[in-house]
Amino acid sequence: MLLTEEEAKTILNAGLATGADYAEIYYQDALTRSYRRRYQKVLSVASGRTCGIGIRLLKGNETAYGYTSDLSFSSLLSLAKDLSAGFEGTPVRKVTSLTKKKGRNRNPVRIPHSARSTEEKLSYLEKGEKAAFAYSPLVKDVTTSLFEQDEHVEVYQSEGREVEDDRVRTRLAVLVVASDGEKFENGYEGPGLSEGLELLEEVDFPALCVASAKDAVDLLSAPEGPSGEMPVVLGNAFGGVLFHEACGHPLEGSAISHGTSPFTGKLGKVIASPLVNAFDDGTIENGWGSENFDDEGEEPTRNQLIKDGVLVSYMLDRYTARRIDPSLSPTGACRRESYRYLPTTRMTNTYIANGTSDPKDIIAAVKKGIYCKGFTGGQVDPSTDQFVFTSDLAYTIEDGKIGHLIQPVSLIGYGYEILPRITMVGNDGQRSAGVCGAASGSCYVEVGEPTLLVSKILVGGKGSEQ
Repeated sequence: MLLTEEEAKTILNAGLATGADYAEIYYQDALTRSYRRRYQKVLSVASGRTCGIGIRLLKGNETAYGYTSDLSFSSLLSLAKDLSAGFEGTPVRKVTSLTKKKGRNRNPVRIPHSARSTEEKLSYLEKGEKAAFAYSPLVKDVTTSLFEQDEHVEVYQSEGREVEDDRVRTRLAVLVVASDGEKFENGYEGPGLSEGLELLEEVDFPALCVASAKDAVDLLSAPEGPSGEMPVVLGNAFGGVLFHEACGHPLEGSAISHGTSPFTGKLGKVIASPLVNAFDDGTIENGWGSENFDDEGEEPTRNQLIKDGVLVSYMLDRYTARRIDPSLSPTGACRRESYRYLPTTRMTNTYIANGTSDPKDIIAAVKKGIYCKGFTGGQVDPSTDQFVFTSDLAYTIEDGKIGHLIQPVSLIGYGYEILPRITMVGNDGQRSAGVCGAASGSCYVEVGEPTLLVSKILVGGKGSEQ
């Protein structure tokens, strides 16, 4: 541990000196490395380090937060005293001992990042690059990359707990650009897990690059899609980004506690189709969003948010739980990008659980609509729950069969309207890695779902209305 027990207790008690009822020290030391090839050569090999400490104090619903990269005891003690000066009062608690809590290792690493040389990693990327270029002469540019992170976190709490967590993440990515001389189209894939270089063995990278090349080339000849309200089949895996944005963010404690979410005060109410069961699960082994402890030292939970269409839970950190209802407990979802950010409730691995329908039957149930297989992202206004998403891989559905690829389309609507319109839930659930940006910075998250049928969504395309 960075701090001795006596040092940590002294700093925490300095923060508690003017009446704060909770104090916390968060230490982060993260090393990242990235390897990129482009233009059929090595584009960059880079590394970075983020190291520092953040101290947070709570007094009722008031918060004081500060951070520093000076890790000396004197600097940290001074920071705690400066933060405590923001409150007026006398101590209401004192830290007399700290107990080190050990959690289960949910993210075992078989092959550490140091086990392969830079040359080996770049050679791995080159094989994928060559496969993409070989797919078609229309492929004009290929970017392949490998991202690695080795992070060590320590948390000391005034509740008498200290924890440490070693977090290892690995992600691959490929971006293919195709052109017919008149326009350009892209194909992208980016698998990642909380594990080591075993990911390189688990992913057939040349095949992944070829699939991205095919998407880019096929989009060159794809016609414009239809527009208007229509049935939409959402594909599995990254299709879950729509639930993540349109429904996940409004179920975070930060939105609920400020009364800005349309789901505020709706615990126990029906908010979705009875087919919908949704989770935020930070306990998934090697999940991209999984950690052994969150950023305030709590163990993650398998938190069911929606059960058979009924809202049964929110995602909560310590601060938002006390703002909503002091009887509520944190759900292990307090996260931040780095020590420079005040932590808050954030999603981990958020997904809609499997249903019973065969994906083929879901497609067959649609006479006329679209099938959205891939998404590039989108945006949502948490206060209104209105979303706009772009599906970069979308197909027509005609008489219960998948038709032809179309140009990217936009899906527009409100999360609280979409949930009740889910009429079929597939049995083919998968998850995908992503990065989510919000108040506490960019956090690693997984999104996921099985194939879903939504009876009606407003689709924005340049084609005629159906």
